[in-house]
Amino acid sequence: MKILVILVFVLNAFHISESVLGTRFWKFRQLVEHHRRQRADQVIAERYRKNGYRSSPTQTFFLEQPLDHFNAMFKELGKTYKQRYYVNAEFWFGQESPVFLFIGGEGTLTARDVEAGEMYELGRQHKALLVGVEHRFYGASLNDDGLQLEELEYLSSQQALADLATFVRYIRTKYGIPDSTQWICFGGSYPGALSAWFRLKYPHLVAGAVASSAPVRAITNFEGYNDVVAASLSSELVGGSKGCLETVRAAFRQIDDMILYTLYDQLQEDFQSCNKISMQEDTVQFVSNLAGNIMGVVQYNNEIPGQNISHVCEVMTSTSNPYTNLVALNKEYMAMSNETCVDNSYMNYTAMMSNTTVDRAAMGAGERQWTYQTCSQFGYYQTCDANTDCPFSKQMSLAYSDLQICQKIFKINPADVDVDVQFTNDYYGGNRTQQSKIVFVNGSIDPWHWLSILTNQTALHQYAVFIPGTAHCADLGTARDSDPAALSAARQEIAGLVAQFLEDAVRRKP
Repeated sequence: MKILVILVFVLNAFHISESVLGTRFWKFRQLVEHHRRQRADQVIAERYRKNGYRSSPTQTFFLEQPLDHFNAMFKELGKTYKQRYYVNAEFWFGQESPVFLFIGGEGTLTARDVEAGEMYELGRQHKALLVGVEHRFYGASLNDDGLQLEELEYLSSQQALADLATFVRYIRTKYGIPDSTQWICFGGSYPGALSAWFRLKYPHLVAGAVASSAPVRAITNFEGYNDVVAASLSSELVGGSKGCLETVRAAFRQIDDMILYTLYDQLQEDFQSCNKISMQEDTVQFVSNLAGNIMGVVQYNNEIPGQNISHVCEVMTSTSNPYTNLVALNKEYMAMSNETCVDNSYMNYTAMMSNTTVDRAAMGAGERQWTYQTCSQFGYYQTCDANTDCPFSKQMSLAYSDLQICQKIFKINPADVDVDVQFTNDYYGGNRTQQSKIVFVNGSIDPWHWLSILTNQTALHQYAVFIPGTAHCADLGTARDSDPAALSAARQEIAGLVAQFLEDAVRRKP
């Protein structure tokens, strides 16, 4: 009897966890996603041309899922939602081949996610069926009332993992896959954490996991994020320097001094704010947006052509006046986003977070949904406390973070956020996950590695791949000639571990 092994990629390299107050970081992320889609489209179009494809090999389907997997009454009442998924059978040889499953995160999933990237290349190598699943309450996978507060109760990582378990059984039935099939899961960022947690909570369904840039430890006050940003700005490996870091510090120290002396009008003029910034919430919004420009570049280093730590440092050290240099950097990012002024209005920010209009055709991240998840499970609020290495404004405190949104928009008290974060760590084990056959992949300049697992636990067959000089989920993208040697070597190591997980699964079968 031949053994069928199913390989599941639970990942979403293109939907990345954020908890930054303000809109600038989100705008930078949108630009990153735009460039990623462009690169993927170019790769896919060239492949179609070479292979003579007239249309995409990917099909789109919807699976009806229970709104609450843990409440039998809901199932009886028929309370469900339709979850979007994609199938690419380009390489699949039927039951002689594995299946890779790509799990979406906090944003829209597209057919590109099963047609380009590391998952696709590994799928070619292993002759895999490629399947991608969109996360509940994101993209097209939500009901008309899905953004209403009472419905967001059913948006959680636990429900998402139950969706995966149901989906595994569904795919087995649809494609005639035996129950004895082994599965392996992949993921990047929040889906990277889901990948590790799927292996942890459903070990009978998954034989191993790859978790890239996976913040498996929840934390309310994520001070470590900007500690890593500081270290990355000073890293010569990626074009940073100690001098660059100090100019960033000096610029934000001057801004804090100007705030202290109520020089709001000057700040508003210099940094082209659309609105006055003298109210405390608007002030924090203003400094968070300025910091978000640099935080975005660090997290997504080199994702946008020409936008990297080296360029930030070049601008920030271009004159002897750090403040003037930061003004110039802000203007550059405004031009990238086609903005004539920067919206620093906290009122506008809360209005955006309060929007419950469902647009299933929208692309990108779901800010309202993801912010709710940070309030109800993860925290991840990126602050700039005085006792840290953070180079930005000390106005960026936990008191004026999205904790206010938790209370104001989602009716979750700040004290309850701490309780929810602790429950998440108790439920999953934080960064002390005691489960075998997981490989955690992280880059040295990615701030999210601070919440992941960075050392091998050989007794558990748990592996850590740490890549010097790379940013968030860099390993999951399509390989390029410009990739650093360390990234290429890491991809080879990951591929070897995937092959090992498959071989181990086969050996366990009678």
